[in-house]
Amino acid sequence: MADGMNAENLLVRQATETDFDRLLPLFERFYREEGFEKAVSGVAGNLRQILRRDDTAAFIALAGDLAVGATATSSSFGLEVGLYAELEDLFVDPDWRGRGVASMLVEAAADWAKAKGCSDMEIVLTPHGQADDKLAPWYEARGFVNARRVIYERAL
Repeated sequence: MADGMNAENLLVRQATETDFDRLLPLFERFYREEGFEKAVSGVAGNLRQILRRDDTAAFIALAGDLAVGATATSSSFGLEVGLYAELEDLFVDPDWRGRGVASMLVEAAADWAKAKGCSDMEIVLTPHGQADDKLAPWYEARGFVNARRVIYERAL
């Protein structure tokens, strides 16, 4: 691990607009790693909105001044469950994976969602994520259940 840092030296907190320059490269890297290169061009504008809105939040994992992980979360309201949250993007620098950073980010997002009054938090696994045979069990170990739903989308 870089500079002898370990998970005990990590700080995970809700990000603010002043964290934009540290978050942007992490989220852009996430989208590239997931195979969504076309989405990268819109990340900066959307991240600015996430950091400003009351119904969205981003969380940052810091090892000193170095950003090593990030996640974005949004809340929405639906007829089926009422207010709920979606853990949208979770990325940890490869040098920091396997050290509890992602778990800390998930819990920070869950705490935010609970404080907002959300009934549950959902995650969508991309095809890249589904192909990783360790990812679904990782989420299940953190209390997520496969709802056996398929997402279809339509561009507007």
